Amino acid sequence: MTFFRFDIDARSRTAGRFIGRVRRELLRAVVEQRGAGLTQQELARRLESRRSNINRQLSGEAEITLRSLADLAWALDREITFELRRPDDEPGQNIAPVTSTIGHKPIRIIAPKTAKE
Repeated sequence: MTFFRFDIDARSRTAGRFIGRVRRELLRAVVEQRGAGLTQQELARRLESRRSNINRQLSGEAEITLRSLADLAWALDREITFELRRPDDEPGQNIAPVTSTIGHKPIRIIAPKTAKE
């Protein structure tokens, strides 16, 4: 059986999480507005853009610049908040817990009993 292992470094993990949070919030706002009757076509009209461009941005096929994010927030009648803070590192969030054997007794190997014992 073939196994693949790849590691995501801290830089890529941080960027991926941030992009994911931005897209989730953006899609949440779009869904809320959709309930009020806003379509991608109307969003494109407000932004003087094409619906296909809006669709590609919302689906993740096109990168969203800070300017286009600000424009989308304006068209959705939303305000963007931004905060840089220290991360809350907890095991189970793709961050390996720090482990150490310093200060511990050596490992004792317990072998199964043989017939002579």
